[in-house]
Amino acid sequence: MSEIWAIIVGGFLLLIVYAIVSSKKSEKRLREAREKMLPHLEEAIVTDRRHHLFLSDGRRFMDVRILGATDPKLAPSPLGDWGSMLVILLDSGKKAFIRPSSVRCIEEA
Repeated sequence: MSEIWAIIVGGFLLLIVYAIVSSKKSEKRLREAREKMLPHLEEAIVTDRRHHLFLSDGRRFMDVRILGATDPKLAPSPLGDWGSMLVILLDSGKKAFIRPSSVRCIEEA
């Protein structure tokens, strides 16, 4: 009787392994097909350049420098947990902190 259970459990394990391998192969094929249609670029925001930021609420920050992002673990805000914030330098010399999820487009100036 224990041999039958061992065979059943082994069969289920083989099905699980087959499903995982099949999923990985399918995902790889889809990624390669997407990259053929539209190549993947190794680009990132350069902090030394000026940018135009367009936010989801319609506000725009034109010709600003992106300084970086805050680490939410280092300095929690007295207003609550805001998470990671994008830090930009305005023309006036002041810094502005923006939630990355509110940025809809970043354009190089």
